[in-house]
Amino acid sequence: MRGELAIPTPIVGSVQTLLILLALSTIVMASLLWRQQSRHARFRRRIQASLEAPTESETGLLNAAGALSRRAQMAQEDAERLEAALEVSHVGIVIVDEDGTEVFANQAATSYATGRAGDAVVGIRLRELLVEVADTGVPQEQQIEVFTPSQRTIRLRAMPLLIGDRPAGTIAFTDDLTPASRVDTIRRDFVANASHELKTPLGALRLLAEALVTTTDRDAQMSLSERIQSEATRMTRLVEDILDLSLIEEHQSVRGVVDLCDVVDDSLRQAQLASEALGVPIEVKCESVEVLGDHRRLVSAVANLLENAITYTSAKGAESIEPVSVRGFRDEQKAIIEVEDHGIGIAARHQTRIFERFYRVDKGRSRASGGTGLGLAIVRHVVQNHWGDVEVESVPGRGSTFRITLPARESESAERTDSRG
Repeated sequence: MRGELAIPTPIVGSVQTLLILLALSTIVMASLLWRQQSRHARFRRRIQASLEAPTESETGLLNAAGALSRRAQMAQEDAERLEAALEVSHVGIVIVDEDGTEVFANQAATSYATGRAGDAVVGIRLRELLVEVADTGVPQEQQIEVFTPSQRTIRLRAMPLLIGDRPAGTIAFTDDLTPASRVDTIRRDFVANASHELKTPLGALRLLAEALVTTTDRDAQMSLSERIQSEATRMTRLVEDILDLSLIEEHQSVRGVVDLCDVVDDSLRQAQLASEALGVPIEVKCESVEVLGDHRRLVSAVANLLENAITYTSAKGAESIEPVSVRGFRDEQKAIIEVEDHGIGIAARHQTRIFERFYRVDKGRSRASGGTGLGLAIVRHVVQNHWGDVEVESVPGRGSTFRITLPARESESAERTDSRG
């Protein structure tokens, strides 16, 4: 055929074969790639399945790891809780390891290590005890007195620290025994003073009774009988004051809303007999102020102050006796009761101690007036039990003013003025 290109038959066959081979190669390569991709996909699925659903052994390991983590967290919390408790302890605690390196010291112990004077002495001695116990393995205890500025008693203890039977260092404690020592001293002094105060009237009663038995004079018998009665009354008052003070210190009271003027009125009734007997008038100026407290105890406190004021105003021996003044009023959020006299006054050196039990400025005058030495101690404890304070201002020869301060309640106030003598 004219115009067409004729391709030889062998060449056409070769091209066809080449195309077939190329197609087969492509198919094979595609098959191989598909198989490889399928294997990769199956591998990925197995990995994913293993991650999503661990084996039994893997599950056990995961559970054990979780339990260990929770235990570690709980142990850490317990350790932090214990450390916080030790930090707020008033007992000083120091722990050193087997090499003598400090691993723990709470705030109470650190105050000695960083303190001055007496505190520094305690810190130094504590370190020495730690070294001694570490060297010997024998527990040590020591009590030392320091003066900074007041006297304090500190007990030091150190002992080996064991975890099971294994040595784990040394632990030491510091304990301030001052409050307990002070209480013991006060208790011993109280017993000694009470015994002495009771011994005096008992001895007088015995001698007076012996004299009364041996005398036949009627006048002498009357005089001795009156003195016996006086000593018995004095001893009764002493026992009653001791019992009252004991109850007050135990905070045994009945609390309610109390008007200051009611307290003053009832105190005046108790002191009226002494006022009339000694010829000392009492002036009253009271503003109605409510407080929360025990009416009977507050009356006892104010009556004690009034009786003291009357006694020591009379003791001055002036030709014209000035009245004792009682004032009750509000000062912002405070209720104030003041008892003022113009008697013999109190020297400055005694003013800080007059509220102590059995402390007397003038022992002879106090006993002669029938005082037990417990009146002002009762006043102080009553006031302290009512969250208040009592203080004194005094000038020898010019008189004294005792001031009781209590928390006031909100109430309407009405002023009233009175004079009693």
